[in-house]
Amino acid sequence: MRVRKTLSKRPGRVVFALVTACAIGAVAAPFAMAGASSQPAAASAASAASAADGGPGDLLLPTPETPRISNGPYAGFQLCQDPAGDPLVTSGSPTLAATLESVAPPGTAEPTQPGPRRKVTFEVDTAAGEPVSHKQLTSATSHDAAYQLPEGTLTDGAYRWRVRVKDGATESAWTAWCSFTVRLG
Repeated sequence: MRVRKTLSKRPGRVVFALVTACAIGAVAAPFAMAGASSQPAAASAASAASAADGGPGDLLLPTPETPRISNGPYAGFQLCQDPAGDPLVTSGSPTLAATLESVAPPGTAEPTQPGPRRKVTFEVDTAAGEPVSHKQLTSATSHDAAYQLPEGTLTDGAYRWRVRVKDGATESAWTAWCSFTVRLG
């Protein structure tokens, strides 16, 4: 006697349960995400307002880092806030520079040639706080910004400078003042 097992051609209860669970999940997931995103709207709006004014919630446009100064475009840089003392400049047209953080939103890639779009503002004052130079440049890169003061702008004495970056309507905070001394003789 031959016993032959045949498989049923109808879907079983297990298969039916799996298909039903997947269908319910596919319908319920968009509703769950919509409900979750509408709850923290007030907190999100407060964070966006803080970010727009360069406040602590501004994760996309941090304060420029590593302010530094050199005697010219091809001279080595001296870092600001160095424990050894303030930088000493022996040129009448020093170069001021800072490292900018990329301001592309997380998860997006910056174009290989983003073009000029970030406005970088440099301020130079005397040590007493009297304005000497206020220059806004457009940076072609999102990583560094530099400004060479015109010859004759500075004379012997103590100065300070700072920098900030702006992208669209969002501005970063100013860097701390970087004090330096000029000796031309």
